[in-house]
Amino acid sequence: MVAGADGFHHPADERELVALVTAAYREGRQLRVRGAAHSVAHATYTDPLDALPNRVEQQSPPAGDNVNVMLDRYAGWRVADEERKLVEADAGIHLGADPSDPTGAATLEASLLYGLWKERGWALSDTGGITHQTVSGFTATGSSGGSLQFSVNDNLWGFRVIDGTGEIYEVSRDDADPDLFYSMAPNFGLLGVVSKITFRCVDAFNIAGQEAVTTMDGCAVDVFGDGAPGRPSLEAFLRDAEYARLEWWPQRGAERILTWQCQQIQPQLGFRPTRYEEFTASPKIAEVLISFLFTILGNLDDLSQAKPKLHATFGEVERLLEALAKEARLGKFGTILAGALKELLESGVDGAITMLKPFASLIERELPMIFPSVLGAFIQLDSDKSGMQKGEPQSFRDWAWRGLPMDNQANDRLVPTEFTELWVPLPRSADAVRLLNGYFTQPGDDREAYRRAGLYAWELYGAKPARFWMAASHTTGDDEWKDGVLRIDVYWFGANRGDPATTFYPPLWQLFRDTGIPFRLHWGKFQPVYERGDRRWIDFFATNYPRWDDFLQLRARRDPNNIFLTSYWRDRFGLWDAPQPRAARSC
Repeated sequence: MVAGADGFHHPADERELVALVTAAYREGRQLRVRGAAHSVAHATYTDPLDALPNRVEQQSPPAGDNVNVMLDRYAGWRVADEERKLVEADAGIHLGADPSDPTGAATLEASLLYGLWKERGWALSDTGGITHQTVSGFTATGSSGGSLQFSVNDNLWGFRVIDGTGEIYEVSRDDADPDLFYSMAPNFGLLGVVSKITFRCVDAFNIAGQEAVTTMDGCAVDVFGDGAPGRPSLEAFLRDAEYARLEWWPQRGAERILTWQCQQIQPQLGFRPTRYEEFTASPKIAEVLISFLFTILGNLDDLSQAKPKLHATFGEVERLLEALAKEARLGKFGTILAGALKELLESGVDGAITMLKPFASLIERELPMIFPSVLGAFIQLDSDKSGMQKGEPQSFRDWAWRGLPMDNQANDRLVPTEFTELWVPLPRSADAVRLLNGYFTQPGDDREAYRRAGLYAWELYGAKPARFWMAASHTTGDDEWKDGVLRIDVYWFGANRGDPATTFYPPLWQLFRDTGIPFRLHWGKFQPVYERGDRRWIDFFATNYPRWDDFLQLRARRDPNNIFLTSYWRDRFGLWDAPQPRAARSC
């Protein structure tokens, strides 16, 4: 087995994929398949020889003789049953376009959602906030959209899988006993290499909705309360809205919330979409300016770490200067930034960093006064504190395949976003957001309050309950998860210095654990870091998954040589004593 120049193996069909797995089994090598690199790198790739940053968007695999696979050449789809709208998709096809795809193959025209809509007039019931992922990557991590009424899990119908010996097996909802079907989403790549996924589609639909930007008091949702006439509680709002999310900016002095919601509408002849615009009415320049600002604010203790990210803004310096000139609210901070941009234009990145260094401590000290103005430049309230109307909620209408993934417009290169994601039983919604609000408001020191809240939004949305064994919304049907979940996304700007899994997230995870609010974590995002042999977090999560042991027993059967079991997944499940892959004995 010889990898390509990029370090990946690129099989063109299932036969070649089987050959890779069979060879890895016989030779005792690890094998992992990457999707769109939207999960943390250690969850995606084989064990590295050298250090590999555990961040999202790690496009290159680690060096070594293990087998890392990319399925860009195995990315088609076909109708399997016209009457039932069953579609079979190769594991490498992307849900939508992936602008970060290093091969350039993941175009809109080659994507599943676009193809279903264009060629068949079909759709999936929901999407995630982005659709860059491959179908196998999306399901392998248990990803989900923002709805308690619709879920792509409802569209999943069957999986064709290559186990750890190279044998093919299939599981389906059509099985006499479909229990093993429910082991597959998520499966973490531990039950085999998914070759094909069958979806049961629905008729295509459009969406119509709006986004309002308000203070917490002015929000149409009683986020922290139990609801009142005309103002539902968070739980009630998420139950009733077809698709919804709230982006909460809890930073002291800048508090505001974006309430995004929409519903399905029937396609009409001559339909003209009005797209949702993320950030501002001028999102392209806003993204670049946000990237520049957040890169500086996230690296104040060592601005040399900002060099790689500042290079990304270089081509937009003149437009950034024009934008800053219009933002008088940024005051002295705006003057400092303008000076840095001029240095960036005239002397390059090193000159800009040299210019900024004397002001780093000042900016850090005055961040609680600076940040509200910075945020207000991009996330403007629909009305001011007196209630005077400044704008109006943004209305939009779109095709579902394009409108539901509202974050597709964000540029992963300019605004790299990483997060941990807590899934909490829906009836605990009020307890969870009150706990968070207390966490943000309790500190008497403004700087400590900002340390806790960070410099990014906190996203609140829901997901339907699921029968899938290891889904973060798994329910037995008679537990407190049976109504679905509240999901809390805690964002981290990817250009920030440091590892949020060891600095920013641990107090939050521990807060929920100590308070007794049950939670599960998105499997593809940041999770607790602990030493070998430390089972405290493992045992905590195991108690929240009734099929935990069933999954591990099935994993052992499907992968007898442990070729899919990397160090990262050994840590997640406490499988430190499982044998390392070995070259197969002669039979």
